[in-house]
Amino acid sequence: MSKFHESKAIYRIEYELILNVQKFRGERGWSQRVLSGKMGLAEAFVGNCESLDQDQKYNLRHIGILKKVFGFKSLDDLFPNGIPKDEQIVIRYKKVPKKKADGTPSKLMENEVMEIVVVDAETKAKGNKRE
Repeated sequence: MSKFHESKAIYRIEYELILNVQKFRGERGWSQRVLSGKMGLAEAFVGNCESLDQDQKYNLRHIGILKKVFGFKSLDDLFPNGIPKDEQIVIRYKKVPKKKADGTPSKLMENEVMEIVVVDAETKAKGNKRE
């Protein structure tokens, strides 16, 4: 039976940005490392931001860089479905093997989101306190 994991509380806008950046990267055929390089940041930066296991996430400075790298005219282009509600969420996920190009399982793992739970807290610090 798979073990479930839980992210720290993050704002929904952070999560939506991660999903959108993954989509924009995929459309361009860019790996996480390629995007990190285009942003002028450490090779592992985008991978860390996209990982639910890591605390590192995109910040305001990165949003401006992403806009430029993707060639967008407006910051709104980073959120094609509109700006998400200002709420905190916790993401429950399990680790599953990535698929190789031929469809067989890899030794590398990725996160499969099982559930997104809205957290009723005013700050991330309060949202991350476990009772």
